[in-house]
Amino acid sequence: MAYDIHQLRSAPAHVVLSSCDVGQTVVRNGDEILGFTAALLYSGTKTVLSSVASVDDGAAVDVMAAYHRGLRQGYRPARTLADATLIQPLMPFVCFGSS
Repeated sequence: MAYDIHQLRSAPAHVVLSSCDVGQTVVRNGDEILGFTAALLYSGTKTVLSSVASVDDGAAVDVMAAYHRGLRQGYRPARTLADATLIQPLMPFVCFGSS
């Protein structure tokens, strides 16, 4: 829950949320963005990779494996995600934050 993230002493630098549609947000009156990705960014997480629509589990496995291989090779998250989704071009993953 977002409440639990705000209770951490320090936020994780990089979070990957590789399933569901947890990257979706809602904008409320006053232009406040609500959602789990936003909660992580507000808490100090620098990079959040999440999905903005439903994800096929089997396809997500291939993309996430390619994504983590790219990170291990030292590539930046946004570039790594772009490269990883070439194998499954309709994946709804988005890289939020500074990468």
